[in-house]
This record gives sequence, C-alpha cells and structure tokens, in this order.
Amino acid sequence: MKSATLVLIGLLAGTGPALAQTVRQEVLDGAARCAGAPDDRTWLDCFYGSAQPMRARLGLPPAPAAQTRLVPPPGPAYLASAPVTRRAPPPKEKGFFAELLGSTRPTVSNMPMASYRFDPQGRFTVQLQNGQVYVQEASDLFHPRWSGPAGALLVTIQPSGDKYALRVKSEPGAVYHVRRR
Repeated sequence: MKSATLVLIGLLAGTGPALAQTVRQEVLDGAARCAGAPDDRTWLDCFYGSAQPMRARLGLPPAPAAQTRLVPPPGPAYLASAPVTRRAPPPKEKGFFAELLGSTRPTVSNMPMASYRFDPQGRFTVQLQNGQVYVQEASDLFHPRWSGPAGALLVTIQPSGDKYALRVKSEPGAVYHVRRR
C-alpha cells in the first residue's frame, strides 16, 4: 500500500511542470486572442483577464469579471487578423552626383540651441533642443563670439562630405565646420 501511494505521489509530482506549462500556454493563447481588441484600454483589460488561469493556479485573487469577460473563447472565429506590418519605403535611387556629393538637404533647419560652451582654444560644443550635440572641428579657423541665451540662436546644419556645416541665423555668411558627437 505504501509503495502504491509513493508511486502515485511521484506521478503527480512529475505532472507539476507539465500542468504549469499547460496553464502558461492557456494564458498565452488567451492573450493572443486579445489582439483583435478595438482600442488600447480594452486590449489591456483583456490581456489582464487572460492571466486568470494562472492567478487561479497560484491562489491569487481572481481578476475582475469585467476583464475576464473580454477574453474571447478559443476558436478560429475569434482570432485577430494578422498584424499589419509597416515596411519602410524602398530607398530612392540616387544619381551619380548625389552619390558623389551626398545630400544637400539640411539635417537640421532653424533649430534653437539648448546650450553652448567654449573650450580653452575657443572652439564650441553646441547642444540643440532635439538633443543632438555638435563639436567645432579643430581645423576650423573661425571662432564665434556668441553671448546671451542659447535658445535665441537658431541653427541650420547641412551635411558637408563626412562632416557638417553649421550656420547661425543671426550670423549671415558665417559657416562653422563641425562633427556630430
């Protein structure tokens, strides 16, 4: 009798991981059926409701009925359609000169500076309001004399080979050679 009881306990203990996997799969399947929810809030409530089998297995308080009712029952009629994948448009073919010279469109146009500072040699580091940081090239011989609030200085940055040309709207004709950091 004792050996039969031990065998039964051993069999039940061996099914624990399989039962857990079955409950996990049931939760995942329920969550997948929530994909067809019409809006984000409904989807989130459905997603929470789909975890009810695991909550019950772990002895946790049940999910609200409003959430569990949102989980569609199994069956192909309730599966959401395939998710829409958005592809990037194919790259445009560039002509010979465009490949050779690069883009002529500004990387940034009339973007206010967030801050600027000068190093001991008079070269600047500029941070734009979009978070981009540019550092003046050591080979650039022109040094600005900016003063005042950084937000008042509007910057246009244009690709120039493998570096960039920085222009400040309040300094017509001045071009600074920079690299992005």
